[in-house]
Amino acid sequence: MVINERTKRLLSPMLVLIVWEVITSAGWVESWFLPVPTEVLKTLYQMTISGELLEHTAISMGRAITGYALAAVVGISLGLLIAWSTIIEDFFDPLIELLRPLSTFALIPIVFLWFGIGNVSKVIIIFKSCFFPIVLNTIAGIKGVDQKLIRAARSLGASGHQLWTRVLIPSALPTIITGLRISTAISMMALVGVEMLASDSGLGFLVIDAQRTFDTERVFAGIIVLSLLGFSLDRLARYLQSRMLSWHDETSLGGHSA
Repeated sequence: MVINERTKRLLSPMLVLIVWEVITSAGWVESWFLPVPTEVLKTLYQMTISGELLEHTAISMGRAITGYALAAVVGISLGLLIAWSTIIEDFFDPLIELLRPLSTFALIPIVFLWFGIGNVSKVIIIFKSCFFPIVLNTIAGIKGVDQKLIRAARSLGASGHQLWTRVLIPSALPTIITGLRISTAISMMALVGVEMLASDSGLGFLVIDAQRTFDTERVFAGIIVLSLLGFSLDRLARYLQSRMLSWHDETSLGGHSA
């Protein structure tokens, strides 16, 4: 049964590959516009054995993980503080609502001007992209805790510390993890965008550099790697979510599908 379910999930990607192969092999489109999948896979293999792909992937993932991790730590911490204190909320809420609508890429010129075009600026861009979903989901998770649970805990003599560690944070954890999971995809999008704009390394640079020389096979090879990385990160996030929230999965309608 498990095998059948996994096979079903592979049907749509396999169908896309088959249609792609048929269209390109039949010569219905020019190879520079849409290369043959087998040629893309051959290019991907050559880039892998040469070490080029591993080098660019390692650089990109280092930037993405650093920016994401910083956003997670700062976002969750600030979200908890805002949910805990109305004074802190009144101070930070206007700043969050002023900065959140700003396009990340609109800030790139300023970030590059202040911090140069090295790794620091790229990490800052990724941090900005991931920060707001995390902090807002943390605030929403804490403030969305059922008041009956809070009153029940207080009636049983729970201290302030116990209320947070035994009721508020565990109850808000599904929403907080949702924010973290959303940010995994956002981190990859921000990474590729900033590497395409100003970089001499990374997967985003690899794709845009291949595009400049009309090397379509390398372009698609880079896109495939980015897609697989994003898919793998989401699967990892789902796995961690199911492990950390096994109690929640058992009591929710959609928990079994994670």
